[in-house]
This record gives sequence, structure tokens and C-alpha cells, in this order.
Amino acid sequence: MCGDMLTQAQSLTQYLLTLSQQRRTGELVVRSTTSDPWKLYFYSGRLIYATGGQHSVRRWNRSLRRHSEQFTNGWLANMRMPADHWEVDFINQAIQCKHISLNQAKAIIKSIVDEVVLTLVDYPAAEVQWHPNRMVAQQVVFLSVQQALLRSQQLYNHWKTIGTAHLPTLLPHELPYLSPIVINSRGLRLHLAEAKYDRLTRWMQGNITLWDIAAQTRRSLYDVIKLLLPLVYRGWVDFQQIPDIPAPYVAPRSLAGTPQGHTKGLIACIDDSPLVSKVMAELVQPLGYEVLPVTKPVEQISTLSQHHPDLIFLDITMPNISGYELCKFLRRTDAYYDTPIIILTGRDGVLDRMRAKMVGADDFLAKPPAPDKVAQLLDQYIARDTSR
Repeated sequence: MCGDMLTQAQSLTQYLLTLSQQRRTGELVVRSTTSDPWKLYFYSGRLIYATGGQHSVRRWNRSLRRHSEQFTNGWLANMRMPADHWEVDFINQAIQCKHISLNQAKAIIKSIVDEVVLTLVDYPAAEVQWHPNRMVAQQVVFLSVQQALLRSQQLYNHWKTIGTAHLPTLLPHELPYLSPIVINSRGLRLHLAEAKYDRLTRWMQGNITLWDIAAQTRRSLYDVIKLLLPLVYRGWVDFQQIPDIPAPYVAPRSLAGTPQGHTKGLIACIDDSPLVSKVMAELVQPLGYEVLPVTKPVEQISTLSQHHPDLIFLDITMPNISGYELCKFLRRTDAYYDTPIIILTGRDGVLDRMRAKMVGADDFLAKPPAPDKVAQLLDQYIARDTSR
């Protein structure tokens, strides 16, 4: 089946059933021209995980939050670096650390798999590839392909009753990943009571998807769509595309034995949010640089010293230490006396810039970082540093 194209005679649903009936173990990759590849993992014909496509990080994040009310981002900061696929490995670590119970883990994985399977119902797949014996380290729950398809088909049948004639894009692989936003607040306010208007509009800021709303309100996706479509038809609300959220883990490729001379340099990103390091990695790795994420600067100062980055991006607002204080400390250390330090901040006032200069920072970079500005800073400061 490796590299086979889907034909009209054999749908993706039939592919999944065949893998189940033949008790296959491995990875099924579903490619499309409209999104990143989907990946479904099988063990002896059972589904053990699924990921990819649109918003894979949002899916993982909302599933954890929905089935584990005590979930906090602090968990992620304390996790060791994943040995396998980070989504699965973090769930495994959460079980081991007793952050979540075994039953919660089963619910999380089932929710993720069900969403992927529903999304692939009637999906315009361009190609499928089967990789035998390619696995993820998930040994908590083994899901029936038949039952997952049945649950998805039932929801999909409801789907088709909501009125596809009015909204042609009403398909599982498109609509739930869109974000509702109010485009006529006056009309909506006149139509709804004040309390209902306030309640609804908090979910329609253009920053979360229909999947997210369903999870946060603990409604079915069908109910959420059915509630919002009349508002869309009247021209008060519209849907827009939004990006996935950054992953909480950035693979430190520069720490994995990358030979010297194969990259232009190592960039440290000191920020308590792993998401910032993820964004920075996505910006600088295509330019030939590697990223060292430092989310706990006080505890990880030895890590910083061990790798001695060529440039440091430093957040000024962190829970345990001010970025200004850390910059001042680094400048008093011989190892970082002349290392370029760029302050990361959401504020860009004159006083902020003056204070940054006083503690020895070289430059400022506003959040969210603009790709062209990042490239300009790297060219300016790393080139200057290596020419000394």
C-alpha cells in the first residue's frame, strides 16, 4: 500500500477498515493539497493515535484541557525533552507524574483520534502512504477503527441536515477549523438580549475555532454550528481562517550533535513561554540558525553557559527574574560581555529602549517578531560579532 493513490473504488474509509481487518501495525499518512499530512498510527489493527492536518497543536491542547481540568502550562515547563513524538510523549509523562489519570489519558487520546477520523470523512485525499511498523510510544488505549468510523458517521449524518445548500463549505475538514467573528455588532445586538449578546460574543473574537468553542462550552460541534449558522445567514457573523498555535516543544537540534560549520550560529531564546521559542525557531531555522530554548533562566543558566550562543533574544517580563536584571547580569559575566543581546518585548516606548541600553542590550525586537526584522538583526549582529 506504500505510495498508493486512492481510487474512486476505494475510499479512505475502506482503507482504514482494510488496515483494521488485516491487523496492520504502522503509520498511515494521508496527504492533501490543502493541509499538512494527516498521520494515523495502528497497532495490530487498532488505532492508537492520530495527528497532523490543520491545527494539530490546538487539537492536542484542547483535548488535554477538556479532559483534565487541572491542566496548566506549568506542566509543560517541567517536562523532560521528549524521546518520541512530543504529543504522545507529554501525555505519557503526565501519566507518570500523576498529573492525569489513566482514564483521563484514554479520554484525551480518544478525543484526538475521533476528531481526526471525523475530519477525514469525505476528505479529498490526494495520496495515502503506508509505513509498516512505524510506531509511536502509546500503550494506553487501543481504539476500534469500526467504532471510531461509526461515531464519525453519525455526527456527519447530523452535519448534512444543517443546510449545506446555504453554506457549501459545510464539511468536517473545513468549517470546524474556522473562527467565528462578529461583522455587524449593531444588528446582532438588536436581535439578541444583552446577556445573550455578551455571552455569545465572547466566543466570537476571531481567535478560537468552532472545535475550541465546542470544547470550552462542553457542547457538541453540531450544536455549536447549528447555533451560529443563523447569525451567519443574517450577515451578523462570519468565519475566518486562523493559524495553529505554536507547539510547546522545540526540538533543540543544535544540541543533538550537529557538526560545527553546518549552521550559521546558535540563537538562545530566553522566554518563560515555550511558544515564543517555537515561533523563533520557525523564523531562524530556515535562515540556517539553530535555537536554544531557555524557559527557566535562573535554573538553566548553566545550560546557556555550556552552549554559549552567538546571539540572545531576551524577554523582559518573566515570573522569577526581570529581563533587564538578567541582561545586566550577563553583561557582567566575561562569557557574555560582547554577546549580542536583543530585548524581546510587547512594549516599545522610549523609556523601555533607554533602560535596555543602560543594562547593555544591543537592540529591541517587538512581539510578535516580524520575519524580516529577525533576519535583519541576525545579519547585523552575528556578522558583526564574527568579524571581531
